[in-house]
Amino acid sequence: MIYVTLTGLARHVMKELLAARVRTVEIRSPNNFFALLNIQPGDRIFLTEASAPDIVPGTSGLIASIRALQIITHRTVQSNQDYYEESEAQAARAQLQLVGVGRVRKITSFEPGTPLSIDVDEVRYCDAR
Repeated sequence: MIYVTLTGLARHVMKELLAARVRTVEIRSPNNFFALLNIQPGDRIFLTEASAPDIVPGTSGLIASIRALQIITHRTVQSNQDYYEESEAQAARAQLQLVGVGRVRKITSFEPGTPLSIDVDEVRYCDAR
């Protein structure tokens, strides 16, 4: 099945999702943020620790369902007598529910400016190698 992919997730996040089965993550990296803009609650995504250029057939990861999605803006203000600086950054908060474990079959789309799409096989307990 073809999934939009979130790449470069921290190992402890992946372990917590495996253990708790539900986890909320805040995504700030641009490639993962833009991937989540095209996702709706109920959709499934593929999560992996590997960075996007390092994904090859056989890369393992988790398949998760989006339970809730929220786009938030962080505002930072710094000032003193000489200057006033204000900056904003957007992030996405996604509540994920574990569906299963998957293994990459092939990369279907790795175009700049589009979400990374990957064909993934769900790995069943009896299929594990």
